[in-house]
Amino acid sequence: MNYSNLFRKEVFVKPSTFKLSHKDKILLLGSCFTANISSFLNNFGFGISYPFGTIYNPITIGNNLQRILRKNHFNETDVVENNDRFYSWNHSSNYSADNKKEFVRSINDEMTSLNSTLKESSTIIITLGTSFVYEHINYGLVGNCHKLPSRDFIKRMLSLEEMLHCWTDVLSSLENKNIIFTVSPVRHWSDGAIDNTRSKSQLHLLISKLEAEFDNIAYFPSYELMMDELRDYRFYEKDMLHPSYQAVEFIWDKFVNCYFNTSTKAVLAEVTAIRKSLSHKPFNPKSKNHQQFLKKCLQQIKNIQKKTPHYYWDKESSTIKDQLDD
Repeated sequence: MNYSNLFRKEVFVKPSTFKLSHKDKILLLGSCFTANISSFLNNFGFGISYPFGTIYNPITIGNNLQRILRKNHFNETDVVENNDRFYSWNHSSNYSADNKKEFVRSINDEMTSLNSTLKESSTIIITLGTSFVYEHINYGLVGNCHKLPSRDFIKRMLSLEEMLHCWTDVLSSLENKNIIFTVSPVRHWSDGAIDNTRSKSQLHLLISKLEAEFDNIAYFPSYELMMDELRDYRFYEKDMLHPSYQAVEFIWDKFVNCYFNTSTKAVLAEVTAIRKSLSHKPFNPKSKNHQQFLKKCLQQIKNIQKKTPHYYWDKESSTIKDQLDD
């Protein structure tokens, strides 16, 4: 008897028709689940870019992607001040500065760089978080409220038509890219259980419509993996909403099996071995054995650099060199 099926229902993730390798550059956008995936990709030596920070709603994500495509720069009307800091209506609060002009210049410098990044990227990974949006009474739809008073905003749920209009326009210019959509498994409990479900349903409908219209669209079921295969609360953080590290790692493994071929998985194993070596705590850092071990690690990094051409191992190499006697 297969006891694993007694305790959980397994979500089948069909292997992708296209595969990712370390030769690819990957652009990631969207909610905090995208941040989790980007962290894993970075740790395993992929060349990634995760601009704008955590953004939840599909319109802001789509508009930001359209800005990259068209090199549409931000201006001072896109910036808001709160507690002597300046923030962008289209970025997460991780982006801020104490000088408005310098802040606008910095996010526009990144925008210029992102246009080149997008051209070089083979794949875009997008995680949608919610269909609810907040509209500022003066600015309009925002990606982040930056803790301004709630009276300054109107909250509403996007219609399917609005989201389709935005994304059909964006994706028509990206038909030479592989686009992976996923829906964040993090429930927006402040919306209420019922409205959260309706919000997530809208996102699923949106992606389904886009899949039917564009051949380069793929859906990765992170939401279904969390809701069905990892439905037990032991796979959540203390807030009972965010997936635990164990859960994210489980979903990452599913992602690996979906999008990586055998040779890419072999590189992952090599990177894992190097990371394990780098975390080694010696009894005597100056011993001959440990010095030889460090030199071996340095050589392993030199070897892996050829297989991970878009990842820079400077930090790891520097850490080892600082420990070497010669």
